[in-house]
Amino acid sequence: MTEIVALPRTVLDRVKAEVRAASWFAALGEPLTDGDRADAASYATALGLADPGTDVAHDWPEAETLLKAPDWSPVWWDREEAVRRELLGRAEARYPKHALWTALTELTTEAGELVHGKAATAAGRMGDAARASIHVAAGAASQAVYQLAVARLAGEEGSLFESKFRLFAAGRWPLGIVGSRLILF
Repeated sequence: MTEIVALPRTVLDRVKAEVRAASWFAALGEPLTDGDRADAASYATALGLADPGTDVAHDWPEAETLLKAPDWSPVWWDREEAVRRELLGRAEARYPKHALWTALTELTTEAGELVHGKAATAAGRMGDAARASIHVAAGAASQAVYQLAVARLAGEEGSLFESKFRLFAAGRWPLGIVGSRLILF
């Protein structure tokens, strides 16, 4: 039997601080840095994918096209979802369910407001973004925050959600696998 304990505020406070400090969407379309490449490789490895190589979407219209590409692969999404479900089950076993879900809801709501503004700013700066794409970008970033919090509350060190969050925190948006390449915007 697992002992249920109170939510660790320090874990949630740390995630909140990282969310506020992140450079959300600030590097969209820019050339990849060595850190971006390292985080992309860590992310792909943690997903269980052989290093697919990494490409960059250069602007909002290209990112939008890639998200709709016929060879956009759901494999990475399915693997993320399986890991998320497993980690969420572990977190739910450790903490009172109501407290856990309340904390996750509050965190993602707060993060969602912040990242939506950052995505809108990036879109305004670059131009040519469909309004819906700003919402999709903000949703992806909010989900990355949620996934990171779930992993940490489950006690998972070095999860794939850590490397995914680092990509977002560095100003990138991981769009997924298209063909055999991981695409970052």
